[in-house]
Amino acid sequence: MSHIPPRKSKPDDKERRFYVSAPSSCYLQLQQEAVQRGTDLWTLGGAVLRSWLEAGCPDLGFQAQHPEKPSSPPPSSSPLAHDQGAGQ
Repeated sequence: MSHIPPRKSKPDDKERRFYVSAPSSCYLQLQQEAVQRGTDLWTLGGAVLRSWLEAGCPDLGFQAQHPEKPSSPPPSSSPLAHDQGAGQ
């Protein structure tokens, strides 16, 4: 019968490759950026993912739905905007 191995105080953190999926245009852009930075696609992609994780996985502007734009701008908080003679 197998037993559960004890936890390691400092487990190995080996470099690993894994596959991700992206549009061809994104793949090409990442390849070109890797060449300009003197590295390879795998290393640059890993660095980008690691930076994103270390930043707490921010949304980076992604939204599930696009908010509707208001038909008119919000009212101004400036006292001059409420004067009858403003802008005349």
